[in-house]
Amino acid sequence: MMQDLIQKSNHYLKNIENLSKDDIIWLQEIIKEHNKLYYNEESPVITDKEYDDLFKTLKELEERYNVFDPESPTKRIDVLASQQFSKWLHKSPMISLDNTYDESDLRDFEKRIFNILKNDSDLEYLIELKFDGLGISITYKDWKLVKVLTRWNWIEWEDVTVNALQIWNIPKEIDMKEEVEIRWEVVMPVSEFIALNRRRLDKWEKLFANPRNAASGSLRQIDFNITKERNLKFFAYSFPLLEQENRYAKTYIEYTKFLSDLWFSISPYFFFASNINEVISEIGKQSKNKPTFDFEIDWLVIKLNDLSLWQNLWTTEHHPRYAIAYKFPATNVRTQVLDIEHSVWRTWVITPIAHLEPVNVSWVVVSRATLHNYDELTKKDVRIWDNVFIVRAWEVIPEVISVITEARSWTEIPVLPPEFCPSCEMKLKRDEWKIAWYCPNKKLCPAQTLGSLVAFVNKHWANIEGLWDKIIEIFVDKWIITDFTSIYHINEHEAEIMNLEWFKDKKIENILGEIEKSRDMELANFFVALWIPQVWKKTGKILAKYILQKNSAGLEDILFSLNPEELQEIKDIWPVWAHSIVYYFEEHEALIKDLLKEIRITIPQKSWTSAENLIFSWKSFCVTGSFEAISRDEIHKIIEDNWWETRSSVSKNLDYLIVWSEAWSKLGKAQELWVKILSLDEFYELMG
Repeated sequence: MMQDLIQKSNHYLKNIENLSKDDIIWLQEIIKEHNKLYYNEESPVITDKEYDDLFKTLKELEERYNVFDPESPTKRIDVLASQQFSKWLHKSPMISLDNTYDESDLRDFEKRIFNILKNDSDLEYLIELKFDGLGISITYKDWKLVKVLTRWNWIEWEDVTVNALQIWNIPKEIDMKEEVEIRWEVVMPVSEFIALNRRRLDKWEKLFANPRNAASGSLRQIDFNITKERNLKFFAYSFPLLEQENRYAKTYIEYTKFLSDLWFSISPYFFFASNINEVISEIGKQSKNKPTFDFEIDWLVIKLNDLSLWQNLWTTEHHPRYAIAYKFPATNVRTQVLDIEHSVWRTWVITPIAHLEPVNVSWVVVSRATLHNYDELTKKDVRIWDNVFIVRAWEVIPEVISVITEARSWTEIPVLPPEFCPSCEMKLKRDEWKIAWYCPNKKLCPAQTLGSLVAFVNKHWANIEGLWDKIIEIFVDKWIITDFTSIYHINEHEAEIMNLEWFKDKKIENILGEIEKSRDMELANFFVALWIPQVWKKTGKILAKYILQKNSAGLEDILFSLNPEELQEIKDIWPVWAHSIVYYFEEHEALIKDLLKEIRITIPQKSWTSAENLIFSWKSFCVTGSFEAISRDEIHKIIEDNWWETRSSVSKNLDYLIVWSEAWSKLGKAQELWVKILSLDEFYELMG
């Protein structure tokens, strides 16, 4: 049954441009089935974008062929509410927003408004964020919260008051005596979603496909303590009383201020536009640099600023005429696993990599995604030919989130860990923690050698321009390069290199010149270039500070007398990391000593040498907002020149948030977490 639904959905998605009147009834049934999966079972088998495409196509076909069917999903969401909560009827329908993915639809949206108003003068708009969450309604009476209902269809709701009261940022009282309704979006932070799925994975439980489904499942728990543990958050977006009466607000800007004054959390981003051209310009900027928060954001909502126009325009059966949503490209998409590769790289750990049917994820075409390790592969039960949901974790790394097991045909092929290294064919071993399989042939495994060398020459570390991956692969294959030190002896093979295909005098001359320049390497970069397990940019700087504290001794003496007990006393160096660092230098002592004969370790001009500053005053900064006289990149450079850390998000472990105008959500979150907030002048004062 489910496989049939997937196949039919795929058929209509691939043939959207060629559908006719005869397809309407089939599309109606398909969308009804997807509604049940999405709303009732919280187990969607297609993405939001695919659902939107099917829904929009059905709506267009019904309009084109003048088909009016009151039972069509374009007219109602006819799903069965859960039996575990009491049911209520809401006073007015909670309808959806119409949406678009392009500029022309936005202009058509305004033309429809002009046609109704019989006026084509410029209209003012406000843009805000639309969080990918679950819509709920909260009723207050005599100042107190009395009822929380969650939407199932446009008529019937479920009472989830007890669970909603567990959410920390929902006001239990407001400064209004009359009975009022506030509509909210309940969301789950991305960080909580990842942690929740990790816990479920460890228990071999079914994974949530996305934060929205996780939020819905968390709110609709019989045990309210589970809801409390899930760290949900609410954002208010609608106050029907304000939309019907003008006594509290006449514009949407005033509307949002009124909500905020009542202590409701609202969208952390707003943009006022005096006409549709400014709307389109702002959307273009945000599409290139999508706002990043610890919540899934899939839309920008565009609303008319004049509330009196809302009352004139009112709504269709399905959506308001005074608002529309611009949707970002999906971050959570569906695709198929074509193969699973056993990959070995510089870390000597064998990693399963899924080869995928190419699919666009957040402006990037993805054809590969990590499965992390074989324990996770087994728990998620990912198989060749499976349909899966993938996401670019934190908008960067493609990752398989979950398998759509309902779509299986049972011809899918399970994958087991390999017995031998796919590069050097040595028998693999398991690490002591029973998580990863690794190749023990660290010095002679071609894949490990190639991976470590490619990492070493990276522009951020040794910075050897022209020594590209393919060239390194050729040099490793010909035994011209065997380790880090051998890079600095490539000139001894110049005649041999000149006989290789694709090499000319100028190319090898340029490479040799870049190698000479790379002999000067900053101490922090040196640690990262070695690709010591667990050592990245921040840890490299911490180690560099530690070495500078001990500058009475020579560098070699310090490196080969490192003490794990002393290292783990440094802030942000975990015990496992400390032992890993010490073990690396013990195991590679001869290689490191040879390398230090080839390079010159440099120290930045502005470096601190007191023990107090170096070890115990490691500070982290996040920069947000717009600055008039300096760019954020310039502020980041000042921070890093002082050997402190820059971060892109606010957490309880952040030391300082530097803010100016338009700080949006980060300022609010910093205030909630009691993070120290600095103005630019205060930052300069701290720098001395």
